[in-house]
Amino acid sequence: MRYPFELDPQIIHHIIYSQAGSLGKALIELLMNSVDAQASSVLLTVSQEGFTCTDDGHGFASRDDVVNYFGRFGTPHIEGDATYGRFRLGRGQIMAHARTLWRSQSWQMNVDTRLLGYHYDLDDLGEGLSGCQITGEWYEPLSEAELMSAIQEIRDLVRYTPIRVKLNGRLITRNPATEKWDAEDEFAWYRVREEGAVSIYNQGVLVRHDPGHMWGVGGLIVSKRAIGLNVSRTEILRKTCPVWQGIAKRFGELAAALANQLGHYRKTESRRENAARSLMAGSRSLVTLYRDEEVITLLPGKKHFTLVDFLNKCRWQRSGGYEGCFTIARSEDIPRGELLAGADIVVVMHPVTLTRFGCYSNDEFIECLSQIHNNLRLHDQSERSMWYVERAFEPAVIDFNTLSNAFVERTQLVREKDALDAETLRAWRSLRWCLIQYARRCTGGKGRSANYTRGGKIFHILLGESTSAEAWTDGESYIAYNIKVVQRLRTDPLRTASYLFSLTEHEIAHEGDSMDCGHDEVFYQRFHDVSIRMAEERQRYMHVFLMKYTTSMEREGKKAAGKAWQERFLVDRVGSGREKRGLPRLTDETKISEEINKVVPDEPASLIQLINLKLRQQCGARPEPDWNEVMLAGIVSEIRKSQQRSVEDEGEWLDWMLGGTEEKERIDDREYQEFMEQVNLDMHKQDQEERARMLSVLGINSVLLTEDIFYFLYYETSDDDDLRAAWQEKRWEQEQDPYDEPELLIPEQWKPYMHPEETRWMIERNAAAAGFYGWQAELSYLRWRTEQE
Repeated sequence: MRYPFELDPQIIHHIIYSQAGSLGKALIELLMNSVDAQASSVLLTVSQEGFTCTDDGHGFASRDDVVNYFGRFGTPHIEGDATYGRFRLGRGQIMAHARTLWRSQSWQMNVDTRLLGYHYDLDDLGEGLSGCQITGEWYEPLSEAELMSAIQEIRDLVRYTPIRVKLNGRLITRNPATEKWDAEDEFAWYRVREEGAVSIYNQGVLVRHDPGHMWGVGGLIVSKRAIGLNVSRTEILRKTCPVWQGIAKRFGELAAALANQLGHYRKTESRRENAARSLMAGSRSLVTLYRDEEVITLLPGKKHFTLVDFLNKCRWQRSGGYEGCFTIARSEDIPRGELLAGADIVVVMHPVTLTRFGCYSNDEFIECLSQIHNNLRLHDQSERSMWYVERAFEPAVIDFNTLSNAFVERTQLVREKDALDAETLRAWRSLRWCLIQYARRCTGGKGRSANYTRGGKIFHILLGESTSAEAWTDGESYIAYNIKVVQRLRTDPLRTASYLFSLTEHEIAHEGDSMDCGHDEVFYQRFHDVSIRMAEERQRYMHVFLMKYTTSMEREGKKAAGKAWQERFLVDRVGSGREKRGLPRLTDETKISEEINKVVPDEPASLIQLINLKLRQQCGARPEPDWNEVMLAGIVSEIRKSQQRSVEDEGEWLDWMLGGTEEKERIDDREYQEFMEQVNLDMHKQDQEERARMLSVLGINSVLLTEDIFYFLYYETSDDDDLRAAWQEKRWEQEQDPYDEPELLIPEQWKPYMHPEETRWMIERNAAAAGFYGWQAELSYLRWRTEQE
């Protein structure tokens, strides 16, 4: 016999509570119901105590409508009678968060799942109310932060809804037909961006954010027709929805066009991640991706390389040394990784590379690399592909900690007279005066000429030796330049001087001690701003340097020769030619004559000694290690760690598999119980002894030393004096949860995009609610939100 499937009444619990994600999404279901009811506007008010949602739609016209469409979950809509609704399930979400009162026409429905269970009270009020009004009282009142987060979530998710929605009196929706788009067709409006996620709105309501790597670009899609979604409206039915297939085809064309427009030299993170995933998936253009796409990011400076270039660097990084290896720095180790890479010891991979390939460990990355090489062998048998296959290999991974522990950063300052020959010293002293003035201008100094400057920081410009840096600064008193760079002034003074000006801008952009500092996006923005803003001053001081340098040689009767003199002579010729044509000279020599003759100050010998003393204390005096031995030890250490992780994973799997046997459970339970009983006895004894000691030291009654105060004093005081001070100051009342001071925890790059009074918790919650996950999800969310606003 044939029997129909049935639904258990308990499914109502699942519909109400398992659908209920965030409070904001539950309210959005009510807004979508208003659209389905042909409303033209919705007034939504949300407070810490509850909410009110009022629309001007057609509401529930009869008792049968209430019973069939409100009281029954799962009644399907007729094709075309609703914009969003399919099976009338969404309203159940709000019932998990609040007791609600629904009024429409002459009907009133009261729902309180905690009091009435899965029933509702229906009353006929007699008097009519057009549209529908829903009033709710939260089961748990919202905190101020939760309220602000919910309001922002609603704003994010209904931005292009096709009706006017006012939230707490403010209009929060926009009409997509009036905005400018990159493309439009019968399916959707499209906007393409170089970076970020692809935000997808189903007829104005946000569904999800596709990660940028799925398309190779970022952007925005607002559909005109309904996209097929799952029940909770969080995923697109990509394989079965014809509307989405038309949208995906059009947006894919736009993404490809933008990628071609950007060209080879302007590649985005979305494109790099898309290329990485395509390599692992065995794309048709596998060889081209392998050869041309920069999917590997290395230190120093977060530079991008193709897989071919990366493997070549691993193979030839240390000539005559241990070849074919690299290391991976963790996020917290990036400053140390910069030093290792800067010293040219080993290839150091930036951790963003692992994220790009979807990896969480070094082993997984090597597996990805092996998979890509297998794809090359299997998917493309051409001669060109075989050329790369023959040269492909999986380099060994060196344990980063082994390298870091062996690396000794040696940095010291040197006296210019002891380190430079006469001619290099002449050029350096002329340039040193210019660099002092230029650094002052870069830090805010102003003046009418190169010589007269007020404000800004006055740095001592010094020489030094370093195993890892071409320049460094303490951010306050000095900037030091590696003597190996300065010595190039003898053979190529013009280009070397220009490079030293760039190093000055680089050190100024750190805005502090650069010895153990990495390079984040904020640094690169400052560096960019300084180099652009100071371009004119830089050229001026370059000319002053040339004049001081050549004038110094002329005073000693030396014949004018060399690249520096050629540059000065060229400037003079251009100036003379412009004068003959009635134009001003290239530079006004009268304005810089005083600067040219200005005496260069002597080095501060006492400051150099003091800085060297501090540097020796920081760096220690260990001898230089044998890096081939260190690298071999690092490879062995990484292999052992990999094997240990594999054993642990297998052990956890076996524990899980054997966990069902009664004997094992009995043994584990008995041993665990005995162990915990002994631990509890020891801890109780220790607590009693410590409590007695505190009462003796403080001289108080045991009633005053409550459990909370005791544990605070136990963990937060260091000795008897600190204990007495903490008791007198009542520090336990002053102690705050770090989340109560969110500003201390908010990354600097978030702050330009945040609203007043927003906290880190609110940003993290709203980012997750809006569908942002993974690497820098919160920052991506904030940028997306700012662009939308």
